[in-house]
Amino acid sequence: MATSSTFLRDAWLIAGFDLRESIRTRRALVLALLYLLVASITSYIYVEVVRLAQEATSEVISNISDTGEQVAAAAAAGAAQSAGYSGLLYMIAGGDQAIANHLATYPPMVLVFAWFSLGALPWLIALTSYDLVAGDLHLRTVRFVALRTSRGAFVLGKLLSQVLLVALIAGLGMLPVLLIGGVYLPRFDVVDTVLALLRAWPILALFAFAVLGPVACASQLVRGPGAARALATFFLFVLWILGIWAAFAPGLSALRWLTPFAYKTYFFHPDLLYRLMNAAGCAALCAGYTWLGFQVFRRRDL
Repeated sequence: MATSSTFLRDAWLIAGFDLRESIRTRRALVLALLYLLVASITSYIYVEVVRLAQEATSEVISNISDTGEQVAAAAAAGAAQSAGYSGLLYMIAGGDQAIANHLATYPPMVLVFAWFSLGALPWLIALTSYDLVAGDLHLRTVRFVALRTSRGAFVLGKLLSQVLLVALIAGLGMLPVLLIGGVYLPRFDVVDTVLALLRAWPILALFAFAVLGPVACASQLVRGPGAARALATFFLFVLWILGIWAAFAPGLSALRWLTPFAYKTYFFHPDLLYRLMNAAGCAALCAGYTWLGFQVFRRRDL
């Protein structure tokens, strides 16, 4: 028990130190700016789509002189927009009506933010967390850490620091949603939006676990940051292709669960058990890929 307690304590100390160091570096600033840019662009696109749809509906109705026909046209336009949105949710849910119905419980602006964030996070993480271990190997600072703790605690601490960093930046990315929605949407429900954003926040942090696994694996396989960045990006690209291929290849659909991209949709399942299993799958995927890389790192001459 003492060994286990020491391992976890060391991992947490390393995570806290690395998080503080990351916040003070350009890497955190770049990740924050890129994520804020994604959040701002997606929020503004949603606002523009809503504005254009409202203008088109108003223009059609204004050309109708009869009041009854105006009401009917407005109702028809609303029904068409609702049907189109439901069809879009069904497509995002991968044809699962239960997930599509649960997606509909989120305000559209929050859903757009969350979905685009899940799509952008893998590549942002690959471009900013690639030197998870490779950076210390390159500078040889890991030699001093290895004298005081185990390599396993070092890697776990590094992983935890990156998950915490992503969680902090994901929380920061909610601000453009509230700001742009509050300024440009006439009937913007602040309370409902904040509550929905708080529901989406853990999803982004847990999904980061699944993405950080392959990135951590790549970072342990090479010694230089440049090689780690290239390998992490290539690794994620291969997994992305594998996920698409497995989804359409008969009998090979189970392979998609080896990729982090397969875990996005089930975070929005209405059944809590499915969501918990999905979170456990993300953690297991992270552990599996990190363990594979660790088999090289633990034998490496520092």
